[in-house]
Amino acid sequence: MARSPLTMLGSLLLFAGCAGDGDVAPTPPAGPPPIVDENGVVPNYTCPGSPGCERAEGDFLVGVAARPITPDLETWDDLDGNGVWDPGEPFDDVNGNGEWDGVWLAGFSAGRAATAVHDDVWSRVLTVEQGDVSIGIVGLDLVGYFQQDVIQVRLEAAAQGLDFDHIVVTSTHTHEGPDTMGMWGAAFGESGYEEAYIRSIVEKTVDALAEAKRGQRVARMKLARAEAPELVNDTRLPKVIDQSIHTAQFLDEAGAPFATLAVWGNHPEALGSDNTELTSDYVHYLREDLETHYPGSTTVFLSGPLGGLMTTIGIVGCPDASGADTCPQGTFERAQYVGSGAAQAAIRALEGPGATIDDNPSLAFRRRSFFVNPTNTGLALLVLSGVLHRDVYSRAGKLIPREQQSSLPLSSVRDGDVLIGTELNGIHLGSMALAMIPGEIYPELWLVKPDGSSYIEQPENADFPDAVPETPIQAVLPAGVVPVMVNNANDALGYILPQAQFDEAAPFAYKENGQYGEQNSVGYTMGPTLTREFAAMYGK
Repeated sequence: MARSPLTMLGSLLLFAGCAGDGDVAPTPPAGPPPIVDENGVVPNYTCPGSPGCERAEGDFLVGVAARPITPDLETWDDLDGNGVWDPGEPFDDVNGNGEWDGVWLAGFSAGRAATAVHDDVWSRVLTVEQGDVSIGIVGLDLVGYFQQDVIQVRLEAAAQGLDFDHIVVTSTHTHEGPDTMGMWGAAFGESGYEEAYIRSIVEKTVDALAEAKRGQRVARMKLARAEAPELVNDTRLPKVIDQSIHTAQFLDEAGAPFATLAVWGNHPEALGSDNTELTSDYVHYLREDLETHYPGSTTVFLSGPLGGLMTTIGIVGCPDASGADTCPQGTFERAQYVGSGAAQAAIRALEGPGATIDDNPSLAFRRRSFFVNPTNTGLALLVLSGVLHRDVYSRAGKLIPREQQSSLPLSSVRDGDVLIGTELNGIHLGSMALAMIPGEIYPELWLVKPDGSSYIEQPENADFPDAVPETPIQAVLPAGVVPVMVNNANDALGYILPQAQFDEAAPFAYKENGQYGEQNSVGYTMGPTLTREFAAMYGK
């Protein structure tokens, strides 16, 4: 059983005794690192083998649980049909404060108020434990979830006495859920971030973690990989897609599946920007189909590579006999076509000859913190003004108090005096190696070609055509593993591009008027920094 930081702190205090004359003071046993250090940074950690998680031996225990995190909606009579509440329009005052409190949908433009709930958005968790090592993996139906809020989940779990060495919190990146980052409030420049709602997510997630932990059972692990190329499109050149739909299914002692981890890279945006109903988009149908096919099981979905841009836009939905699209982008029919199609592909793979079963899976993880210098001054301005609700750090790696951020000049970003702090994780479940990335990575930074070369191009007219191509992350993972990419893990830092393909200034490389992506990126330093730090996490 892994030991919590609070337990280890108590142990250290007990061992801090006085030595007698002539005695050498005993060295206190080293303990696990704190959840966050005095500088506000998450310490590096590797398990098993480190203090607090010395061994991963014995039974492979798995638990699963889910909690809806759908916010309360205050519906209103939209008398003028303009899509927003106006003074004088009757509304349902759910919280009784006498004011209309809107829920702002994230992912497209600001000012998109939720009018109804089509399906719940969820916090779904998988817990895994073996010997001294215990982890939690969380999937939230949200556009993004910043690292400081991830840390709150870890701190609250420890405060509740839950014994985890590490908790990963990911977001599916649905474009039809509430704004948890701040960019999509009532109007551009008005934050949609609500502290009370974030707190409720933390509480419900920790409650789910506790339930999953209590219900852990000995498990075997079935792995399968599927493809559904008709369901995902790449809207940015060069076209590079990781087609993998990875599933890890956990079987009880009778051989019955009780939990499924599904990972696929495709933007949950089939509903489009005109939708005003809260929904987890195609993810709802994907999980529903898997859970219907495997009664008594719970599915946790994580997003794979999203950058590039992996999307439902541009596919042919529900093709008829002539091949025509009969469920266009912006409809629930399209979301169902995509989600159910991916689920059925996963089911065929799980029940096909290519699936493998590991009777004795192992558990391990690595965690590494790092800083990156943001070069996107537009996003930096939103952070410093408090619209984007996230922590930043000084050049010395110290947390800048939130109340001081607004007094920082934008030049401090350009001069490298303001840094973004974040983390990388490598989670190993049996032969499955989950590369946990804090943003939406372009597949070129992930995939290795069959001949061992890179997909990264060095196009003429890009901003950094002489940049040295980064080492793809797959090339850094240990040999013999099943490599799986997870995006928006423990943070949400936007698109992560190869520096050689970064193309913000004219003349442009691929299209006359440029391509979408750079404007929602931390900047051109993110790709090389992230890949370098990932290699360092694996000692390479």
